[in-house]
Amino acid sequence: MSRYRLNVLLPWAVMVTLGTSINAHAMSMGTTYSSASEYAHTEARAVRTISLPDRYRVVVDTGQGLRTVLMTNALSAAVKRESQLRDSTVIDMSTGRIVQSNVVNPYRIQSSATFASANSLPSSSTYKTLDQAIAATTSLQEVYIINRETGAIVYSKMDNYEVSLGTGLTPYQSLQDALAAARQAPQGSVYSTITHQALFTAQYDVYVNNQFVDSFQTLQHAIQSTSATPNSEIKSVSTNKDVWDNILRYNVYQNGVLVKQFSTEQEALAYVKGLKDVSVSSIATGALVFSNVPAYVVEVGSNTVSSFTTESAAIAAAKALPNSVVIQLSTNQIVWSNAGAFGVYRYLQLVRSFQSEQAAITYAKTLDHVQVIETATHQVDYSNYPTSVSSPYGDTFTNVNGMVVDHWGPEVTTLAPAPSFMQSGVTYVSNDYDHWYAETPSGVTYVGQWENPYQTMNLETSSTLTAQEINAFFAAHAASNSVLQNSGAYFIEAEQAYGVNAQYLVAHAIIESAWGTSYFARARNNLFGYEAYTSNPNAAATFRSVEYDINFQAWFVRNLYLNPAGSFYNGPNLNGMNVDYATDPYWANSIARVMSMIAPYSQSTGSQPLMPVQSTRPFFPYPMGARGYTSVMMNVYQAPNDTGTMQPLLGVIPKGSYFNVYGDSPGWDKVALPSGQTGFVDWNQVSLQNVVEVNGLSEGGVLNVHQSNSLSSPVIDTVTNGQYLVLLAPSAGGFSEIVDGQGKKGYVNSQYVVTIH
Repeated sequence: MSRYRLNVLLPWAVMVTLGTSINAHAMSMGTTYSSASEYAHTEARAVRTISLPDRYRVVVDTGQGLRTVLMTNALSAAVKRESQLRDSTVIDMSTGRIVQSNVVNPYRIQSSATFASANSLPSSSTYKTLDQAIAATTSLQEVYIINRETGAIVYSKMDNYEVSLGTGLTPYQSLQDALAAARQAPQGSVYSTITHQALFTAQYDVYVNNQFVDSFQTLQHAIQSTSATPNSEIKSVSTNKDVWDNILRYNVYQNGVLVKQFSTEQEALAYVKGLKDVSVSSIATGALVFSNVPAYVVEVGSNTVSSFTTESAAIAAAKALPNSVVIQLSTNQIVWSNAGAFGVYRYLQLVRSFQSEQAAITYAKTLDHVQVIETATHQVDYSNYPTSVSSPYGDTFTNVNGMVVDHWGPEVTTLAPAPSFMQSGVTYVSNDYDHWYAETPSGVTYVGQWENPYQTMNLETSSTLTAQEINAFFAAHAASNSVLQNSGAYFIEAEQAYGVNAQYLVAHAIIESAWGTSYFARARNNLFGYEAYTSNPNAAATFRSVEYDINFQAWFVRNLYLNPAGSFYNGPNLNGMNVDYATDPYWANSIARVMSMIAPYSQSTGSQPLMPVQSTRPFFPYPMGARGYTSVMMNVYQAPNDTGTMQPLLGVIPKGSYFNVYGDSPGWDKVALPSGQTGFVDWNQVSLQNVVEVNGLSEGGVLNVHQSNSLSSPVIDTVTNGQYLVLLAPSAGGFSEIVDGQGKKGYVNSQYVVTIH
């Protein structure tokens, strides 16, 4: 509908819509309106400010609209004038409320034709109650009901409002519905087709947990609506800058228990003032801002003498006490001592010291992997270290030219620069690839702690590999029939799109897919064991292609494992991933070892820049004709909106809509707006309606696409496991009519296709 359809304006209606409460009379008559409606009109009023020097206005309904007959600051004069006129009303302009009215039937039905021609309405068109007036419109079209006291439109069967979300206009009958739609997307606005005025323009957008939730015209209303919701942020539409937030940035702990969270350091410190055993730390960095929790104790014998928050204060006090020790409570380790002739050590770190050898040995026997060493002579008086140690996979390690070299049968792999305790010519073993022992003729001797640096390297670090180098590595090490052959470009593509280290992705694929030769890799394009649970490995997912699987894995790992907000985040490295990704405790070490096979770790390797997630990333099309449905209103963005930077909003797809789906970039479907413009939506909000996946073929098998629903008809194409098809007609006689990825229309055996939602 054109916004200029109605050409005759009600001047008073313009003022009321923008300056007063639309449903003032309805409220006085007892009609119930929702608080949402009241709030919506409050928002609408804030569009512009009208200068009104006189407090009281007397208006009269002439039958053609409202006409102002008096403006005055004297209430008595206004009331007197109202009493002299039929169908007149006194309005307090400071509050927008009706002071007095003699309008008997305050509701009039108005049609667009009548409104346009400005003819008088028949008396039968006015009603005492809004319900009576609404009932009279049952068989009428293009009508609305006006409050004769205020001039406000209180009911409509017309599209009186248009909502803009940046692309195109959507008509609405009620202001409440129009405002609700406009506020569900950034930069929404509402336009009145009656008054030709903007009634609402988003000035402030509200985000909760970095997701858009609402928009407002005034900062005051935005704060009022948002202040009770944690992790909220208000941004100015004009500057896209944060103007208010209550994002939680500080944790308060008391006795080790999280008791409160605050947005500002000032609030957190004010809260803990006067409390005991509390600490304040940054949520983002974990850095300690304040603490009065004892972190160190001074002990003499087995008695605790005093406690301190800092190590320096504890040591200063201990120096005045003979035979005292300072113990760090978080580790229960002695950090300073002037006592004990015998020390109990674990991996060369002092645990506790004792005056007598027997007391030290008695205590040591309650622990694993400890030694009792005489302080004066450094002689080992007791040890329960293992007398023989073997690595979990049976490999041994040496220092060759300053590099740790892993010997596993005939396979030799250079890992990384050697730690200082590893000497050339000595063989080392580890029972956990963390604590190391030197092999000697009399057994093994513990020498220190070290792990492959790839295990702790941030996996968002850029690799130094090229696609050609990856392909050469596969050619040299993988079987000729491996699906990894010539896939180097896909790993580099995924690294650049999702900011996940390509060297890690290659190593992970090798470990999980047996160098690209496993059944799941060859039959289902599943290189990473996705959904191949220990309890049901055959549930492993099928992917459309090796390229898609690699991109999906990069997206999956970046969002769930490397992102601090991810469900399985335990640090952005292999050790962190090992917590939830794999049941094998040495999984991280295995991945790191293969990474070293590709290229040994060096200082240069670990100092490469961290990579962001890109909005431009590989797109994988669906066959022509794919359709989707949504049960929620969906925001449509110019690009996938998970990069950390807000992408431009193109519009919204209303709840309950069907729409075209053109394909996906993992996590995001590319769809069409009602206007025909395309953008991206969260694929969790999309239910595919006519897309099926080829599934169940044996390894290397193909599914024929026939020209007609008969095995004897010509084969016009072939498809493989994981490929998507658009279903044109369900199974009939064992065949389904489909369109494949080449745009070919044909028939396939129904038992090899499954529905994708």
